[in-house]
Formats: sequence, structure tokens, C-alpha cells
Amino acid sequence: MLDTIKNIRRKKIIRDLKHVERNTRIDNIVEVKSIGVICRLDNEQNWNVLHHFAKVMENQGKSVHIIALQDQDINFVVTHQATTICRLKTDLNFWGIPSWDAIKSFAENEYDLLIDTIGEENFFSQYVALRTPARLKTVYATPAEDPTEIFDLIIRGDGRVELKSFFNNVIEYLGMIKK
Repeated sequence: MLDTIKNIRRKKIIRDLKHVERNTRIDNIVEVKSIGVICRLDNEQNWNVLHHFAKVMENQGKSVHIIALQDQDINFVVTHQATTICRLKTDLNFWGIPSWDAIKSFAENEYDLLIDTIGEENFFSQYVALRTPARLKTVYATPAEDPTEIFDLIIRGDGRVELKSFFNNVIEYLGMIKK
């Protein structure tokens, strides 16, 4: 019963946030200067792929900021300096809404590209994506999910997101945009 009430409240919050106007624009990956990444800190292998992506983009002169949901204990070190970690137990309220203080350093930036790597319908990622100004918002989704009201570019696949191929797809598709 309590989970049902929480889900109703969360859906209302998302519905209200969807109506905020924003400027959308699709740029070639070469023209992208700032990238925001929403992720889940769940295992070291995924973190290594994400960290490598961030370093490659930064070596190309792009700024990369990461916001990560930590909903379980981890046994690896997060080394990227522009990473915000939201801990499930301390940074989210009873409804699962992250406090503004927890997401402020990420959400106050305007990004040319926002990438959600969580790979499933997730209130945290939807909330952060809607609170963060970005010209292009992209996500991985299964055929059963419909994130079209939140995200602009949807890369579909079956099963769990494989980060390396997902990042490669994003770069490839944005590379096809005329300069």
C-alpha cells in the first residue's frame, strides 16, 4: 500500500516537471562542449567504463559531470572529480526525491548532452533529467518503456544496458549529425 502511494506521488511530480519548457538542439558530437551523465554506482566494471568515457571526452576538450545514485554499498573508489554521489539512505527523502542540496552541483549546469545510463525506468534518473537543463537528453530503453516525454534520443535494446556499446551508439549517432 505504501509503495503504491509513493508511486502515485512520484508520477505526479514527474508529470508536473515535464511541463517545464526548454530549448532542445541536436549537435554533432564534435560541437558538444558539456556532457552530464546520470548513472547508478553498482559495480566497478560499469564505473570503469563510465570513467573511461568521461576521460576520453575530457581529453577532447569537453566538460563531463556525473551524478550517481548509490543504492548499495560499493567496494571501489570513485575517482572522477566532477562526480556527485547521491546516497539512497541520506540524500533522498521518504518519497525517494533527492534533496536539492544533493543534486544542486549537477543540476545547476546546462549541458549540451545529458546521458542517462541507468537503463531502466527509474524515478531518480527521471527526476534529475527533468531538473537539469540540457539541449539533448538521451537514454537507453527497452521496447516496453516509453521515455519520450522526458528524453529526446532513445536508444532501444533488449535486456540490461551494456555501457560501452551504449556510449559508442551515442557517439556514433551524434557523429552523423551534419555540422
